[in-house]
Amino acid sequence: MGKIYAPPKDIGPAPGWKDFEVDGKFNMKKMEEVEKEWTDKLRTWCKMNSNSKYVGEVIQEGVADGYAQYMVFNLRPLELIHLSLGDAYQFQWAHRWTASDVKMMIERQKKMQSLFGQA
Repeated sequence: MGKIYAPPKDIGPAPGWKDFEVDGKFNMKKMEEVEKEWTDKLRTWCKMNSNSKYVGEVIQEGVADGYAQYMVFNLRPLELIHLSLGDAYQFQWAHRWTASDVKMMIERQKKMQSLFGQA
């Protein structure tokens, strides 16, 4: 069973809808850029503070009309960081995942990306 944490305060809050505006209007490209920048900053922090094999990998599980997303911090013991992006969904059973589950999810996502290209 894993532990799930909020992102560290050093990283700053996750971007919100106001961060995605250009000239007062929502901009999808701006959202992708800002979320990627924040996620990369968190990944760098994780890699500086952990030496787990899968550190910095993002896993996701479908929830409602989107995804709950988590970044791997450690596998042993399993520690994940919840990514409160978009609707900030949380998966109700994420705390029951094991290191084996997370490894399988990462490998599955990599295979899907190789089949369909980077999302």
